[in-house]
Amino acid sequence: MGVSSLYSDTILFESEDTEIRLDFSKFYKLEQNGNIIQLVLMPDEGMESPILEMIFEDKNQIVDFKKKFYHHRKDQGLIHQFYHWLHSVSKVKIISTAIGLFTLAIGVIYFVAIYSYKFVPTTVDTMLGDTSKDMVESQFTICKDSKSESILNESIKTLIPKNSPFKYEVKLISNEQPNAFAVSGGKIYVLSGLFEYAKNSEEVGGVLAHEIAHVERRHHIRNLLKGLSTAFVISVFIGPGIGDLEVLETLTELGSTLMVLSYSRQFEEEADEYGIQFMSQSGYHPKGMASFFKSMLNYERGTIDSTNPSNKPSLVKDKKEGKDSDSEKESFSASNVLKYLSTHPPTEDRIDRISKIITKQKLNGSRKFISDKDWNYLRNSCKLP
Repeated sequence: MGVSSLYSDTILFESEDTEIRLDFSKFYKLEQNGNIIQLVLMPDEGMESPILEMIFEDKNQIVDFKKKFYHHRKDQGLIHQFYHWLHSVSKVKIISTAIGLFTLAIGVIYFVAIYSYKFVPTTVDTMLGDTSKDMVESQFTICKDSKSESILNESIKTLIPKNSPFKYEVKLISNEQPNAFAVSGGKIYVLSGLFEYAKNSEEVGGVLAHEIAHVERRHHIRNLLKGLSTAFVISVFIGPGIGDLEVLETLTELGSTLMVLSYSRQFEEEADEYGIQFMSQSGYHPKGMASFFKSMLNYERGTIDSTNPSNKPSLVKDKKEGKDSDSEKESFSASNVLKYLSTHPPTEDRIDRISKIITKQKLNGSRKFISDKDWNYLRNSCKLP
């Protein structure tokens, strides 16, 4: 026990029988615990380091000491320069710098989300699609109707771009909701309710063209990269915990509904635009896509529950589990898939936008997507009991 005296570039420690003068630059690191500062003399790899422990009377003394300590160590590397800057500038400047760095990080995320997917091979899409496929088919009741599947798989061949790297496969799900969704790599699932509510096969063609566009534009991979980038920035700025948890959830639930089904407005608009082109290039009139969204609006308005305070479409029961599909459990399940489909309805603005594209580009077509005979068969397939 003794007294430490601070000089311009040294610390003098004095006790009854000892007097030691040490340069600030000689210490390995500084640690603080309340009003106690511990100066560690050397790394602990070879032997336990001597420690000079100083007790300060007030916080201002600690602030002044740390500023002096890091000032004398600023020439020992970038980390020490950063600590010197951190303890020598005002809090306002530190906050301003942090905001600037955060803004820059957001810009990097935006860049990564838009462009980095181009450097990811398409085999990754297929791999993620296989994982998602297993999860989807374990949650839904797949309709075992080989003729219906054959009709749809033959029909979409006309919509798929010639240079597509993906192998497409359509499967039917026995479910009363009029919708469809795709997983990465080319697996498309059509809910049997689609055939009941679609007015004609061209509307179904519009739905499938939209889903093919999601796959071709690699929206699943781009969503995943965006999520990983965001989690990384969170972990950098907030530290371990939230960021690490986000990354863990993203990596362990690659087939989650959020990654598979929930797209940004930009991705939805892009899928509409490319889907329109796929239809037109194949000889189909793309008005089938707008017509389907109009049918969906009528369907959603018909399922509004007046007792639902949020005024959102009521969700159907999950036939397999017998539970409400708005379950609080955010895992990959049939109910959560239906929830994301239900809470992502097409809007009047979207219909208007599609119609304007068709008019502006003077798109047309007269080809039938599915023959009348096959269409009648599809409308009676996979009926729910």
